[in-house]
Formats: sequence, C-alpha cells, structure tokens
Amino acid sequence: MRTTLKILFLLLTAAGGYFGISQMQDVSSTNTQESSDMLELRQTLRDEQERRQELYERIRENESLLEEYDTEQKNSTEFAMKQAVDNLEEKAGLTEKDGKGVQITISSSGTVSDISVRPELLRQLVNELYQFGAEELSIEGERILETTAFRNIGGVTHVNGKRLPGLPIQLNILVEKAEELHNELIVSESMEYFSFENMELAAEIENDIHIPAFDEVRRVRYMEVLEEGS
Repeated sequence: MRTTLKILFLLLTAAGGYFGISQMQDVSSTNTQESSDMLELRQTLRDEQERRQELYERIRENESLLEEYDTEQKNSTEFAMKQAVDNLEEKAGLTEKDGKGVQITISSSGTVSDISVRPELLRQLVNELYQFGAEELSIEGERILETTAFRNIGGVTHVNGKRLPGLPIQLNILVEKAEELHNELIVSESMEYFSFENMELAAEIENDIHIPAFDEVRRVRYMEVLEEGS
C-alpha cells in the first residue's frame, strides 16, 4: 500500500513538473513571438518614415522646379515683351542707327546759292534711294519715315514740319550694299533732274553713318479704346 502511494506521488510530481516546464516554455515562446512582432512593427514604422521623408524631399524638389519654371517663364515673358517694344520702337524710327552707308550732299551747280529744293524733287530722291536698297535715311538731322511729309510753306521746303536750310543739304543713308547704291545713284533720274534745276548731287561712301532717332510724337487719329474681353 505504501509502495503504491509512493508511486502515485512520484507520478503526480513528475506530471506537475512536466506541466510547469511546459508552461514556462509556452511563456518563453509567447514572449519571443511578441518580441519578434515588436521588432517587425518598429522596422515597418522606420521604413514608412523613410518613405515619407523621401516623398517630402521629392515634393520639395518639384516645388523648387516649379518656382524656377515660373521665374523662367516670367523672365521669358518680360524679355519677349521688351524685345517686342524694342522692335516696335526700331520700326517707328525711335532709336538711333549707326553703320556703313552713303552720304549725299546737294549743292548749287551755278552762281545762285539760295536755291530751295522743291518737295517733289526731294521726295523723288528719297523714293529712289529706297529702291536702291536704303534702309534708313536722314536729311539735315531729320529722320525720314514712311509718314514723313515734304511740304512747301512760303516758298521754303519743310521736312517733318521743320524748315529745311539752304544749300548745301546733307543726306545720310544707311545701306548694306553701299557701293551698289552709290553706283545706282550716279545714273539715276534724280541726278539728272537736280541738274536741270542747277543743283548737283555728290555721294561718298562712309563707314560711320549716324541716323538720329525721330524726335517728334506721332499723332494717331481715329483710335478707339478696346475694353477687356471685347
């Protein structure tokens, strides 16, 4: 009987020990799993933070590129507008010009020096010069434009509303092919017509011709203000 009790006690003790060991192993396994999960979660958070940081950096780079693009566009627009204004001013004769060309002197061929060049004769000469390739002209410091008026007021020729002085009169012409214009002028009708009125044209090729800017405000008629969106 005592032997049986001892055996039973030993069995119970062994079972209890086994159960205790199993519980400890389960707790250890659970702790290990939880620790592994925490490490994995932390790594996931770090990866997510790195991805967000990378995303923020890309956003800043793109914003910087957009700002640079906007600045370039603004500068480009301002440059284009300035260039357009410069081109308009140049076409309107509001800018000075310098370069190679021809200088013409109209003088008296006789003893009479107080001859006045008729407006029609002067206009014909200007038209022929344009036909010969003239790019810009001035007469006694007056810029010649397509709107320039040649008028006889009180027996005296006026250019751009200003009195033309007596002879000699000087014309400056800017032209790319100065030699060709010079040769054309020598055999031109203007050369002949001026000789009929006791005047002569002397032309010289010059490397430094100056054409002044038009110094009067152009009067524009029949202009209307357009409202935005019209």
